[in-house]
Amino acid sequence: MDFVLWACRVVHIVSVVAWVGGLIFLNAVVKPIVEYDKASRSALNLKIQKQFLPFIWSSLWPLLVTGILLMLLSPRFLWFDYSTLWSKLLAAKQICFLLLLFFSWQVGKVLTQLEQAVTGDPDVFEGWWLAYSKLLKRSLVVAIVAILCSAGMMVV
Repeated sequence: MDFVLWACRVVHIVSVVAWVGGLIFLNAVVKPIVEYDKASRSALNLKIQKQFLPFIWSSLWPLLVTGILLMLLSPRFLWFDYSTLWSKLLAAKQICFLLLLFFSWQVGKVLTQLEQAVTGDPDVFEGWWLAYSKLLKRSLVVAIVAILCSAGMMVV
């Protein structure tokens, strides 16, 4: 049983690092370069952004499965009991995961709109680009909150 817990923790942490690291890379490296070069409408930029989406989804499924296993195998976990700080942090972490799932789904929709708006009105494209940028920032903030909840669960 110890090996299963250890393997779940490793896969869970690697998935989080991949997902959050990718969000940080997009927010801190790709987006500023693209905006500085005024290349947000370039085909290469949209390919980079679109290629990131399957990366998110590929790290999402192991995160979901290992999170459920870690939750169920924890002796602290009781169904629908939010009387302890640990269970409240777990609930907050689960809400963060659902928000990240929703934001990732929205990113896919916005990227589709960005691809359609490339050849059209620049103002429409900029509006969708702004929405995309806000989604990335929101995702990063929610991911950091989830990481802080996890750290709190380890301390409590």
